[in-house]
Formats: sequence, C-alpha cells, structure tokens
Amino acid sequence: MTPGAYIYTVNGIAPCANAAATVTVTETSSPNAGTNGSATVCGNGAALSLFAQLGGSPDAGGTWSGPSPVIGGNYDPATMDAGIYTYTIAAVAPCVGSSATVTITENAPANAGSDGSVTVCDVGAATGLFAQLGGAPQAGGTWSGPSPVAGGNYDPATMTPGAYIYTVNGIAPCANAAATVTVTETSSPNAGTNGSATVCGNGAALSLFAQLGGSPDAGGTWSGPSPVIGGNYDPATMDAGIYTYTIAAVAPCVGSSATVTITENAPANAGSDGSVTVCDVGAATGLFAQLGGAPQAGGTWSGPSPVAGGNYDPATMTPGAYIYTVNGIAPCANAAATVTVTETSSPNAGTNGSATVCGNGAALGLFAQLGGSPDAGGTWSGPAQ
Repeated sequence: MTPGAYIYTVNGIAPCANAAATVTVTETSSPNAGTNGSATVCGNGAALSLFAQLGGSPDAGGTWSGPSPVIGGNYDPATMDAGIYTYTIAAVAPCVGSSATVTITENAPANAGSDGSVTVCDVGAATGLFAQLGGAPQAGGTWSGPSPVAGGNYDPATMTPGAYIYTVNGIAPCANAAATVTVTETSSPNAGTNGSATVCGNGAALSLFAQLGGSPDAGGTWSGPSPVIGGNYDPATMDAGIYTYTIAAVAPCVGSSATVTITENAPANAGSDGSVTVCDVGAATGLFAQLGGAPQAGGTWSGPSPVAGGNYDPATMTPGAYIYTVNGIAPCANAAATVTVTETSSPNAGTNGSATVCGNGAALGLFAQLGGSPDAGGTWSGPAQ
C-alpha cells in the first residue's frame, strides 16, 4: 500500500448527512545494515574500511562497536584487536534497528630480522648465517645468494662471499619479509713451509725467504738467534739456528709462520803461505811448521815430489812450491796454502892434499894441491898469513 490520507465514511440516515473522518498514514523506512562480512588483514598492514567489508547495500550513518574503539570507520592493525565488529543503525519507531558484523582475522607479519654482516677467514670453519641477522627473525625461512646455502651455513671452502638474502614467506595478505647478511672474506696468510740451509762460516749472505718451501707471501717478519737485516742470513755477523718467518693476519684469520733452520760449517783453514831454505845435504824439514797463521791439521801435501810424513827431504826431493790442502765441509770450499822450498848447495873444499917444497923454491898454489873438485872462492888460514 501507499501511505497517505485514508478517509473513513459513515452514511447518514436521511435527512442526516454522511459523516467522514481521515486517517493519515505515514511510513518510516526500516534501516539496512547490510549483510555480515569478513576480512583478513596483516598485522603490519594499512588501515581497512569496515563499511566496505559489509555485504548487501548497507545504509551509511551507523555506528561501530567491537573489541577496540573504531575511529573513522576503519580497522587499523597497528592499534586495534581482531575479532567481530558490529555495525548498527538505529530505527525510527515503529521500525526496529538493523545490525551486521564484520569478522576481522589478523595474520602476524613475516619477520626476517634486520640486515647483518659477518667477516670470515677464507680457510675458516662454516659460519651460521641466521645468527648474523639482527632483531628476532622467524625460523624456517630460505636463503639465496651467490652460492647455494646448505644447512643455513656459509662455508668459505666452497662458497663465494657477497649478499645472502633470508626470506620468510608471509601468510596472505602479509607480504614476504627479507633481510640480508653481507659476507666478507679475508685472505689467510701463507708463510710457506719449513726449510733449511747449510752455509759456510765465510760464505756470502743468504736470502732466508728463498729457503722457505711452498708459496710464501711476501711482507712477513723474521726472528731468530740474531737480528735479521734485509731478510738475509750473513755468516759473518749472525748465529746459526732456527729463524722464524711470521705473517700477521686480518681477523678472523690467524697469523702464519714457518721456519728456516740454518746450519753453519766452519771454513777450512790451511794457514798462510810460507817459505823455507834448506841445504841440499841437510836433514829432512817439516813443511807444516813453515805455514803461517793457524792451519788445521789433517790436510794433504802436493808438489814437485811426493811428500812423505809431511817432511821435505833434500836427499830425495826437488825444491819448489809445495801446496797444503785442507778439504772443506760443503758448502765450504777447500783451503790451500803454499810452502816454497829453496835449496842451497853445500860448499866443496875438495879433499886434503900435501906438497913438499924447497926452502928457496918458488911460491906454490895451495888450491892446486887440494884433491877432488874444490869450489873456488874460499879462504885460507894456517901458520903464516
């Protein structure tokens, strides 16, 4: 029916006239709060219009009630609690009010923590990446990066440094969350492997670095029985023993060291050159005693004649340069010194002779009276001058 004026008429009995009265009908509209709705939001999502979640064609102007006060008709995950929110529209009597609900479900946002970083040694143990994240990351995420990640660890032996991303999948409508761990590798130092060298006490300086095995890094420092200058071992000024080469490291790597063991052999000493003059009919002379300095015993002699017992015998040997050699212990060279032997001839005054002369005879040459082959140039002595 249509609202308006409804006239009630009672017919009169003549001569009475009819009587009429009017009932004016007014309709009030019943309110429409729409139909129930629902929404799932993320705990870190934007504010949501509750009205837009109602079904049907709800009337505007109603009021909201629920677990949290509703401001501006919106549900804000940052400040409100999930649950059932009721939309109510009051009615003008005799109509009754209308209400509908919106059920809010709130999913927690994914949490991958905050970005982190770690420095590892290229020869170090595997490192857990999860522990490098800041905040309170959820477990169960996945890793991606320059190398495949096994067991959540970074292994310097098999992996490449760089940015490793940890992703936690969000439950819709929450987005995925991601955080990055930046891995930096420091190089471990290499001091090489242990070495050794044997030098001669009078030898040249030796590079210690060149005695190390492997592929040692340059730039380390040396320590040992003597201070090391220029990386060299100098037999003239240094003591033999163990010299250590050390390379410091950038944390978390540790330093590296290797040793060079120096053995020093004493040089051979044959003394210094000497000389001796002997008589061609003299006794045998020891050659060793003619050397200068402090020669070592035990050497060998060589020269114009074979040397027996270290002596020069004029009766059987030829004068000249006799060389005394002492063998060096490698790497020391042999040492040699020379004794130059000179022989002088023994004088020959001939053999005894005699002569008979007359007291008034001529002068007599005494030299001619000698037997044998006397040398000239001698002097005479006797009863008369």
